[in-house]
Amino acid sequence: MKINWLLIRYIFGVLLLMEAGFMGLSTVVALYYHYTAGESDWWTLLMGTVITAVVGFGAWYGSREHSSKITTREGFLVVSLAWFVFCLLSMIPMRLSGACDDISSAFLETMSGFTTTGCTTITDLEAQPHGIMFWRHLMQWMGGLGIVVFSLALLPLIGAGATQVFGAETNGLSVDKLRPKIDETARRLWGIYLVLTMACAALYAIGDMDWFDAVCHSFSTMASGGFSTYSDSIGHFHSAYIEYVCIVFLFLTSVNFNLFYMLSKGHVGLMWKNEELRWFAGAVVGFTGLFMSLNYLTRLHGLIPADNMATLGDGSLECTLRSSLFHTLTIISSAGYQAEYFDYNLWGSIFWLPTLLMMVMGGCSSSTAGGLKVVRFVVLIKNGRNQILHALLPRSYSNVRLNGQALSNDAVFKILAMLSIYLMLLVISIFILQCFGLNFETAIGTAISALGNTGPALGDTGPAFNWAWLPAAAKWYLGFMMLVGRLEIFTVIVIFTPMFWKN
Repeated sequence: MKINWLLIRYIFGVLLLMEAGFMGLSTVVALYYHYTAGESDWWTLLMGTVITAVVGFGAWYGSREHSSKITTREGFLVVSLAWFVFCLLSMIPMRLSGACDDISSAFLETMSGFTTTGCTTITDLEAQPHGIMFWRHLMQWMGGLGIVVFSLALLPLIGAGATQVFGAETNGLSVDKLRPKIDETARRLWGIYLVLTMACAALYAIGDMDWFDAVCHSFSTMASGGFSTYSDSIGHFHSAYIEYVCIVFLFLTSVNFNLFYMLSKGHVGLMWKNEELRWFAGAVVGFTGLFMSLNYLTRLHGLIPADNMATLGDGSLECTLRSSLFHTLTIISSAGYQAEYFDYNLWGSIFWLPTLLMMVMGGCSSSTAGGLKVVRFVVLIKNGRNQILHALLPRSYSNVRLNGQALSNDAVFKILAMLSIYLMLLVISIFILQCFGLNFETAIGTAISALGNTGPALGDTGPAFNWAWLPAAAKWYLGFMMLVGRLEIFTVIVIFTPMFWKN
């Protein structure tokens, strides 16, 4: 069967009109600050809005006579190409405003935004106008639960075929439909997302943030994105209260959003019965305890230079707990914020391995967090245990069970295949980045960060640095890896196979 390009163009038209609407909202913010503060970025956002709207309207109007049936193959194409097209048009205001120095930097900035990676190529965030900052954070908020899921929530235009798109977009072992219809499911997820965003913004505003900073940071917090309006990130505010609010919402955004729906229905017990949530909570407690121990060990034995000791905090129990908990959640959620005491590059190499492990693992399925997801690690651990028992007792056999239900062998094999492809992509990416001139320490951290959508990495792309210095070719390659990681490998990789394009 041939690919239904007319339907794909129609869907892209609707998506781009939606993007134009959000860019128009950013234009309104820019106009407000033009009249109140004399900022002049409104015209770049207006131009981006007009171009995006024209392209979207042309794609929509010219393909209205389309077939409403969409196949799984077309679902993969819609999801993969939608993110790329969104990024290309979002580059317009970022480049015209001068926020990004060149096209490559603008592409990496927008891809980092929509995939919620959080690395930046902007060298002076404080000097950027409010409109550009608002659009930058709004990109992350849109990408948090997925651009295409958002379209399904507002415009269920592809009927019964929506399952193919929804399944390619969402994370997890399967598509969990909370409501009978996909569009109802998507609206329910985005309703929960919106309520949590408003609560986060309100709590930030109670602290030391003004409303603009509170709204922007709530966008990036709920998306597990990590963009900030300041180069020092959350650490700019020097506020323990702000850090604790950030910690709470980073934990919430790392939890499967389906569980929040169950909670809204009064099924509190079902949340704790969820194995992935229990494993994730255990991982947060375990890593926090580990980093607290490493903090005290480093102080006790003077394992880092005296000048770097200040980055570990003041040594009090509260500060050590807060910095360790913040470090754990900002990395495991893939947000990548910096706190007042946060630069693991300066803490010593003893902190690097557990930090990289959290980048790889990430949060729960169907959350805004990046990484391979906790549920896959749970399945791998249980499958490994079963294989050991089978080696000891060859006649014994047991399925991997999750939440009391046996998983099919296909589901387990898919996870093993995904891990294999992830490791291959990681090795290839490290080698390619070294070819671009990055040292091994920086290359391995940057590759893991891009695939896990984390943001800060190691070495010259660590939490104290931005990615503006990278070669142009490296920026385009890393942007592609961010997309591969955000859509969990298979959705993107499958369109590069010859079989995909056969009729």
